[in-house]
Amino acid sequence: MTSLSHAKPMEHHARPSAVRTSLRDAVFGTQDGLISTVGALTGIAAGTNSGEAVAIAGLVIIAVESLSMASGSYLSSKSNREYLERLLREEEEEIERDPEKERQEIWQMYRARGWTEQEIEIIANRLLSDKQLLLEDMAHKELGIIPGEMENPLGNAMVMGVCYGLGGIVPVLPYLLLPIAQAMRVSLLGSLVVLFLFGGLKGRIVKQSWWRSGLEMLLVAGAAAFVGFFIGRLAARWIGMPLSP
Repeated sequence: MTSLSHAKPMEHHARPSAVRTSLRDAVFGTQDGLISTVGALTGIAAGTNSGEAVAIAGLVIIAVESLSMASGSYLSSKSNREYLERLLREEEEEIERDPEKERQEIWQMYRARGWTEQEIEIIANRLLSDKQLLLEDMAHKELGIIPGEMENPLGNAMVMGVCYGLGGIVPVLPYLLLPIAQAMRVSLLGSLVVLFLFGGLKGRIVKQSWWRSGLEMLLVAGAAAFVGFFIGRLAARWIGMPLSP
């Protein structure tokens, strides 16, 4: 039996899905790389007053977290794809085993949507004459799956990992180049500016208010940095380390 669930996807399906998934992973990876890294580094800088320690910690965080985010994206996408493929295989088996049952389901679905009996008869005959077309229609309307829009786990993982690394390097760079007190301010300010610009870009892409989107990311990052700074100060006081002015 030829596998219908592994048939070549239609080109016009794959492109919008790939764009949506890449945009989701790019936004998630970049903002998480920026927000989590700037929050952690601000806390470490406030607690240790050591630019070298902050730079080392930042590079370690970027390396570990980018791999962690990429592997998490890969495994979650792969699990979701495998689940959807299982549903498609089951639907394919039903089509092969009991086409009359599929005819009844077609009638029920299209009657519920207000189609006339003459129209449904034409649709049912057309779908039952082409198993690939029938699978696509039943998968979409019955299961909510579009076979040509399956996720690409490896592609998702690459976008997530790379974007996390690019986002994370922004708050780290000042600690590699500047004294600790100045680096903390530049890292925080630079990260907030980049987040605002990235949020604005995301808003333009999804055709929403660019400044609201930018402000949303800015506020989230600012809150993360404040929490990191506060925890760093508390930790330094608790273990008796000297604090920066």
